[in-house]
Amino acid sequence: MTEKRDGRLRRTGTVRRRRTKKKKGMTLYKGIVLLILLVGGVFLCLRMYQMWQIHEDMKRTLQQEQALTEENQRLKDRKEQLISPDAVEKQAREQFGLAEPGEIPYRR
Repeated sequence: MTEKRDGRLRRTGTVRRRRTKKKKGMTLYKGIVLLILLVGGVFLCLRMYQMWQIHEDMKRTLQQEQALTEENQRLKDRKEQLISPDAVEKQAREQFGLAEPGEIPYRR
């Protein structure tokens, strides 16, 4: 597979490839990009965790608001019941054992 021309030997049919050295700049560039991606991923995960905490806190707050709204409605209903003179009289008789003039109080 060699042929001789002008007194020199030449190879024919086979091509030798030179090894190219990796450029250190590209390796450094890839390292920096990887580092930036990792740091960005960590910050993204932290933000997502904070958003999840805020969401859970918001759910708890909405549940508390619902409970307080229901309690407020119960208290308003109770207030409406106690405004009537008949309800006030009933409460006075039951809680304090009061009686109208001429009645004899009876306790169980």
